[in-house]
Amino acid sequence: MKFLTKLSFNYRWTHFIFFILSLLLSIIIVLQSVQIGKVVDAVLYQHKMDFTIVLLTIFIILISRSVVQMGLKVTGNTLSIKVKHQLRAVLSKKKDDAGTIMNNIQQGIEGVHPFFSDYLPQVYRSMLIPCTILIFLLFFHYQTSLIMLITAPFIPIFYIIIGINTEKEATRQMLSLNRFSNYFLNVMKGIMTIKAFDYEEKALNQTAKYSEQYKEHTMKILKTAFLSTLMLEFIAMLSIGIIALEIGLSLLVFHSISFYTSVVVLMLAPEFYNALKDLGLAFHTGKTAAGYGEILSEQMTESVPQLEYIAEDIIRFTDVRTHYDNSEFSLDIPHLELPLDHYTIAGASGAGKSTFAKLLCNRIPFEGQMALSNKLQNEVVYLSQFDAILSDSVINNITMYNDYDFEQVVALAKKFRLHERFNKMPDGYDTVIGPEGEQLSGGEARRLSLMRVFLYPKKLIILDEPTAMLDKESRDIILGAIDELKKHSYVMMIAHHDMTVKQSKQLLYFHDGRMKHVSNEEKRLNNDEMDE
Repeated sequence: MKFLTKLSFNYRWTHFIFFILSLLLSIIIVLQSVQIGKVVDAVLYQHKMDFTIVLLTIFIILISRSVVQMGLKVTGNTLSIKVKHQLRAVLSKKKDDAGTIMNNIQQGIEGVHPFFSDYLPQVYRSMLIPCTILIFLLFFHYQTSLIMLITAPFIPIFYIIIGINTEKEATRQMLSLNRFSNYFLNVMKGIMTIKAFDYEEKALNQTAKYSEQYKEHTMKILKTAFLSTLMLEFIAMLSIGIIALEIGLSLLVFHSISFYTSVVVLMLAPEFYNALKDLGLAFHTGKTAAGYGEILSEQMTESVPQLEYIAEDIIRFTDVRTHYDNSEFSLDIPHLELPLDHYTIAGASGAGKSTFAKLLCNRIPFEGQMALSNKLQNEVVYLSQFDAILSDSVINNITMYNDYDFEQVVALAKKFRLHERFNKMPDGYDTVIGPEGEQLSGGEARRLSLMRVFLYPKKLIILDEPTAMLDKESRDIILGAIDELKKHSYVMMIAHHDMTVKQSKQLLYFHDGRMKHVSNEEKRLNNDEMDE
């Protein structure tokens, strides 16, 4: 819980509000019990009927109690929103598996919400309400306060024991969900490959296995929650019963207290134990949130090397290494300096070409040092082989919701021979395309993706096999567009055609996670070494 508590102290004013409102609430609870005691004593014991002022006072106290409790809830929710926004801002910049990032930002961050909205306000309530009641009863009926002092510690001792186990289970649940998310996302990405190789049954079985593991961890947490609730209720009920027995004997047998005193004490006893019991339930919730917080803490404190920017017009690698979790593959670049130029990236499938492209875009974590020219600061764009086509209008797919000049978009569409295609659609450039709309061919989708790069050009453009699996017409259009891009941008292109490799002036060749730079003056690699 230290991590989440530390985050909450970034907003110290909320703790001050928690303290003030909880103190007010504890005083209101004592006043409420005293006033209700007066009414009950007047009606049942003294047989008086003139208690209008007392009833009005009780009404005001009850309204005040509701307002204060609402204030605590609002403050807790406000704190939660601010901390979650802070966590999302940090985690969204982290580089990790897409499934893990998505799960941490959604499930993980929402998992810590109860800590700030419920647990922290309850800590202040459970600290101040019992203390205020004890202080009052020391002067009002000290025997009851002694019973409370003896029985009260059993509640926190019990929920601490339960809470430790809950935190461990919550951590396991979060890790299980991360594994499930990553695997499911990978299955969705490779669904066509899975079908092609008749791998569906094994993929379904593995998905079911991860789902079952997540369900088991969730059920263990629920089981612990129900058990802790039962035991806390039992301890509180037993303690109130002891106080009621003592009050009954004092009132009926020993005649040592008044009826009014007994009513006030019996009104305060449940309030005392409810405050502790509610902390027990909130502690269980807090420990569950702490389990999520532990995972988020590891993500936030993980040391990730940052890109450096230098004055020279080069890209420098020094002992750079990157790898994927659950994979033996790693990309290693011991020492290399690349002048800013146009490059063709070649090598066998799985040799590290796309990994290198993502590395330059700072999309994946790495070890070592990597420095880019100052010219490339926020000026690197990576167009993957399977760039997404959103279920949205043509114009939004091209502009990606940025500002645009429609005439410029039309001119660009004509250059890529897409203008007539878009115009023939039912709503022109406002027609919805993608999975839920008009379907584009592979070549059309690739040309549309390339239009984004032309509309908002960057200094360094990395293209991942832009002409793969396309017809000759689409390939010629895209290659012509790339030649035009080279006039104002540096282009790195992952190639799959031998002809493209042969015509390149600067070649980066990858083999088994190693990279070799071949300039125009150096001897070319043999064609048979090129798998693509």
